[in-house]
Amino acid sequence: MGVSETLVGRQPIFGPDLSVTGYELLFRHLDAPEADHEDDGGYLTPEGLLGSSADGIGALVGTKRAFCNATASVVAGQTPIQTPPDCVVIEVGQSLVGDEAGLAGCRRLVEDGYTLAIDDFQEVDGAEELLEIASIVKIDTDVDDRERITELVARCRRFNVDLIAQNVDTPARLGQCEVLGFDYFQGYLLAHPHEVSGGPLIPGRLAGLRMAARLLDAECPITIIEDIIRSDPAMSYQLLQLAGAGAAGGMKRTVRTLREALVLVGWRRLQSWVALLLLTEDGTTSEEAIATVLIRARMSESLAAAAGCQPDTGYTAGLLSALDIVLSMSVERIVGTLPLDAELRGAVLRAEGHLGHLIADVADYQVGHPEQAVRSALPEATFRAAAVEALTWTVGMTAVLEPGPPS
Repeated sequence: MGVSETLVGRQPIFGPDLSVTGYELLFRHLDAPEADHEDDGGYLTPEGLLGSSADGIGALVGTKRAFCNATASVVAGQTPIQTPPDCVVIEVGQSLVGDEAGLAGCRRLVEDGYTLAIDDFQEVDGAEELLEIASIVKIDTDVDDRERITELVARCRRFNVDLIAQNVDTPARLGQCEVLGFDYFQGYLLAHPHEVSGGPLIPGRLAGLRMAARLLDAECPITIIEDIIRSDPAMSYQLLQLAGAGAAGGMKRTVRTLREALVLVGWRRLQSWVALLLLTEDGTTSEEAIATVLIRARMSESLAAAAGCQPDTGYTAGLLSALDIVLSMSVERIVGTLPLDAELRGAVLRAEGHLGHLIADVADYQVGHPEQAVRSALPEATFRAAAVEALTWTVGMTAVLEPGPPS
């Protein structure tokens, strides 16, 4: 079974400065309920993924490390791992405590250069033998018993391990975990709105927002985008990188002119790329925040026809619904500054109509609540396929959002 048939999504793991240091790749069988797969606890690491090259992993996580739950066959060495050790972290569960064969398999993985992480660590007798092998320990912080979390942290600190706080989904919980002494934080933190001030929009930001909205209009002429790119050397450099990368990071292409690069990149991809660069040109927006916006827009576009909507409208609505993540202002304020028609406004603000149902479902799926994505009556497998395509598309987009070389 291939990655595209089993991948549910990816969840970011943040460093102390809230930069993304890696992603946990989440998998599940499509043909049977999770309870039928006790071996992997509902998560699968397909052989095709761990048996792939760095490029295979890179299509899903870019230059970051992938955290993958290991099945018993991986630990036992029955499933060979071809992915380079610096590209992946192998996650194991506490069920291996007391399992001499399993512990021996973990030691082999470490000897081969792989980083081992203990997933969802709990208080259990004999865990020291696993803690001595692992380099990373993940602790669920979505619990009310703060004293228990404090004790788990203290127990792990006796070993040479880094600690990841799981289920960090709000700034408030992030602050609590920082106080508890965690090194890294895992969750959909950047996919949730942040508190914003109620003051007026900065004129430059308002102008950028309106220009971005114009660029996303299906009737916007390509000459406008070409003029913007030609006037910005760094953007010109990034465009040449984007065009030369090839589809989904595939074969490299030789590009001779900016006009040729414009053609190779494609209209829709170019629209969203330039619009987001205009919105985030102050350099304070993280790559993960941009990726979150792009994934929602791309998923909305690819699912639009099945939901009875126009793809272009789906893309724009999806993007608008997520702009609060990169602009630090409410969606209501953003929409209020733009000349949108009634259908688009109702869909984004109130989840009205087929378009609104689709956008709301994509948002729920994106932040890890697929069970709530039922308004558009699309099967979960359809959302999964769209999420995989949107993820690989977005990784290629964000790969060239780094600043260009000095002039």
